[in-house]
Amino acid sequence: MRVHLQKPNPPASPASLSPASPGIRFAIPPLIFGLCAGSALALEWAFFFDVGPLSAVGVPVVALIIAGFLVGAAGFAFMGWGFVHFRLVGTSLNTAVAASSLVDGGAFRFSRNPMYVGFVVMLLGGTILFDSLPFLLAALIMFLYLDRFVIPREEAYLRAAFGADYADYCARVRRWL
Repeated sequence: MRVHLQKPNPPASPASLSPASPGIRFAIPPLIFGLCAGSALALEWAFFFDVGPLSAVGVPVVALIIAGFLVGAAGFAFMGWGFVHFRLVGTSLNTAVAASSLVDGGAFRFSRNPMYVGFVVMLLGGTILFDSLPFLLAALIMFLYLDRFVIPREEAYLRAAFGADYADYCARVRRWL
C-alpha cells in the first residue's frame, strides 16, 4: 500500500490560487446515485414492469436474477474496497473537503475512481436483475454525471494539490477500469 502523506501544495501566488477542495457540495455522488436508483425503480414498477428486453430475447429469468445480483455485488464490493482503503489511510470522502493524502493502493491500483465504478456497476446490476430499461438509463446518467461533472473537478483539484505525484498516478492507472 503506497500512500503519499504530503499535504497539498500551497499556491505560489494569488494569481495561481488552487481550490481548497474539488468543491462538490450539493450534488454529491451518493445522492445522485440514490436519485438515479430510486427513479429507475419507480419508473420500472410504474411503467416498464412488463417490458424486458433481455427476457424478450430468451434469457431465462433465473439467469437474470443470478447475474444481476452478482454484477451488483461486484460493484458494491469494488466500491467498498475503495471506501475501506480511504478510511484506513484516514483521508476524507467528502468532496467539499481538502484531501489529506493521495491514495493509490488497494482498489485505487486498478481505477482512479473505484467508488464511482461501483455506483455505475451496481446500476448495471439493477439493469440485469430487473431486466430494466430505466436502470440502464440511470446507469448512463450516473456515468455521464460522474465523467463530465465530478471527475474533471476532482482531477483538476488533485493535479493542483499533488502535482507530479498525481500526474504519475494518472499515467499508471486509468480513470475508470
